[in-house]
Amino acid sequence: MEAFRDAIRSVMSGSSDDQQLDCVLMASVQKQLTEVADAVASVWPLAALSDPERRECAKTSAVKQFLAKSIVYDDVRNSIEADAYFVMEGRCTCLQRLRVRKTTEYGRNYFTLIRDHDRNSQSNLDLNKNVQTVYVKMTDLRPGSVFGLGERCSGRIVIATTDVKCLLVPLAFLAKHNTSNIWGRTVCSLNGTNPTAEQSFRKFVVENRWAEYKKSLADDLFRKRRP
Repeated sequence: MEAFRDAIRSVMSGSSDDQQLDCVLMASVQKQLTEVADAVASVWPLAALSDPERRECAKTSAVKQFLAKSIVYDDVRNSIEADAYFVMEGRCTCLQRLRVRKTTEYGRNYFTLIRDHDRNSQSNLDLNKNVQTVYVKMTDLRPGSVFGLGERCSGRIVIATTDVKCLLVPLAFLAKHNTSNIWGRTVCSLNGTNPTAEQSFRKFVVENRWAEYKKSLADDLFRKRRP
């Protein structure tokens, strides 16, 4: 779309000829359609679709680029979208967003995971005390990876590790062309391999305790070396 807008600005600033404008716009649209069609043809099992089905896919899909360190997908921001993301180029990191409550007893930190039903409960209005948001790394996403198919994604956020290019395909199209339930089986596979929020929370607790232990050990060694 950026190339499309650039083409419009270029023509509008250089000429007022409507026919020339139409030609440039048509060329820009055709270039984008070709880029999407090439992306569709490079993704299995989309590449196995018939020619008419691939053309339909290209017309309804889009190729989107993301700069390094930018947000590719956020379950809150993208919840109203209905697209699956196929990573074409670059690498992403998938993180789990957690809300945790921190308490300290006898100099040691303890954490409690706050779930959605806890936040919505009227009997837990004090949960905002000592509450923090943490992010736990789940997995790396490379070319060939897919997400946003309908897998479990509450609290998930995807960050571009490098510059990233993704093919966005409407879920409605995938549901229409779901031979051998390939997408349903992919969702089951993603749910089976991606850690749950509870598993990510346990990882966070272990990492936090390990960091505390290393700090305590370093402090003890420093004190012993002091004259």
